[in-house]
Amino acid sequence: MNHDTTILVDTQLERDDAAAAAMDIYLRLAGEGMLSPQLENAETPRFRLLDTRLAGPGIHAVTLHATGHKWVHDGMAARLVEGGRENGIFCRYDGIFVVQCPDCRHELSLGDEGSEALEEALSVWCEAPDSAYVACPACATWTPLPAWRSPRRDFAVGHFAISLHGTQLHELSRGGGSHAALALRHRLGDLAGEFTVVYGRS
Repeated sequence: MNHDTTILVDTQLERDDAAAAAMDIYLRLAGEGMLSPQLENAETPRFRLLDTRLAGPGIHAVTLHATGHKWVHDGMAARLVEGGRENGIFCRYDGIFVVQCPDCRHELSLGDEGSEALEEALSVWCEAPDSAYVACPACATWTPLPAWRSPRRDFAVGHFAISLHGTQLHELSRGGGSHAALALRHRLGDLAGEFTVVYGRS
């Protein structure tokens, strides 16, 4: 069964720092009794939420993503090791999304005329993210892939992200945000409120 998911993506953190960021939040939330220290199962890199005060009703599990790493069982806890399928691309489960040029706001989707540069940038991102640039077919400006944001909140790239499984927390993407939304961002390490929000299903 698919579940609604809210994903907070840090589009600025360097790849080399992603695993440390994920471990820091895991240790803090598990230590506070908010998160189960054990994975739900070997195939699903999710941690069961133990305290609904973290994200409110509806959220039942959390995944901490770090590019190039995977979670493994470690006795009564878990740890990150190199390897796995995490590539830092977060989008709708069906792979359909719309992104917007950061300079001219032209919208682009895979398969559109002029989307070849976007397709190539996504491929390059997985191997050499610092070289992943997109040429806008409207204004011809080359900009880094992480700068391309989705007006529909269905796409982002970043080396560290947090998936909240169970519901789509739309208050996280509203201008200003509620006190609860700001508190949640802070608890998850987004002190400046700069993580990009993506809504999907998992």
